[in-house]
Amino acid sequence: MTPEFIDTICKALADGNARRPGVDRELREAFPGVVFSVCDDNDIPSRLAPVATGEDFALYAISTSGHCSQLTPQLEGAGGLAIGLINDDD
Repeated sequence: MTPEFIDTICKALADGNARRPGVDRELREAFPGVVFSVCDDNDIPSRLAPVATGEDFALYAISTSGHCSQLTPQLEGAGGLAIGLINDDD
């Protein structure tokens, strides 16, 4: 994962696209081999800072190098991104 890649994803998720049904599938098709998952931002542990934020979403790095995938604060070695949808009510 590079800052340029994160910027590309942020642009793809802008203008409400993060909430579009199937956006994670579309991103997986556009970027084969990269894991994408959509969840509610409230489901992410508050101690973990996002690697980037947008208008209504936050991106978190996913490490896929171990036996189980896990969220990580490190872009280096990350194999995917969790897209945390931010609710206005939060």
